[in-house]
Amino acid sequence: MIRIDVEGELEKIIQRLNRLPDQIAAPNILKNAINSTARKVRKQLVKDAKGEYAVKNTKALKDESQGGPKVLTATTANMSAAIQSRGPMQDIMAFMTRPNQGTGAAAAKVLASGGMKPLEKGNLKAFVTTFASGHTAIVQRDPPKQYGSGRSARAGRYGANADMTRIKKLLSPAVPHMLGSEAVRTQAEQLTYETLHAEIDKRIAKVLGRA
Repeated sequence: MIRIDVEGELEKIIQRLNRLPDQIAAPNILKNAINSTARKVRKQLVKDAKGEYAVKNTKALKDESQGGPKVLTATTANMSAAIQSRGPMQDIMAFMTRPNQGTGAAAAKVLASGGMKPLEKGNLKAFVTTFASGHTAIVQRDPPKQYGSGRSARAGRYGANADMTRIKKLLSPAVPHMLGSEAVRTQAEQLTYETLHAEIDKRIAKVLGRA
């Protein structure tokens, strides 16, 4: 949540405008400046998230169904804009990954500044598999859960001695989580204040230029 003093900003705008007709336009100046700022910050959020995380599927950062941010604009009656992001957790394969090799576990790199880390918990090592649907994912055994229905189909596919322990797909941070990380959020806050005042200045200069 980034707050601005709306009344204070309006008063500053009015003081910088000489004529009454121009001063009446102060709410529109502030509203348009806020909305323009929100759009620029939205664009920068996506760019900063790309730099912070080792995301392969960068399109998800813009896709609203995956959590890509959208702007809820301000009006003269409600001088607040919001950047909204709602979306599911991503498959770990949306990030930089390495498949399992031999007896080694599959590995993943989530942070751009980090390294590739093996995905294992105790003696449970992650591995790449392709489901019957055709979807490929990195998964891990999830004991003591066992498959009930479909056991015969699994035995037919993988052999009579197939491991019937359930598997779970490994997931990674959702887009809203990435956009809301401390590093990305801090940069967005700084950009907001800098951009807002620049946008206000630009609009005031345009009005004064017509005077």
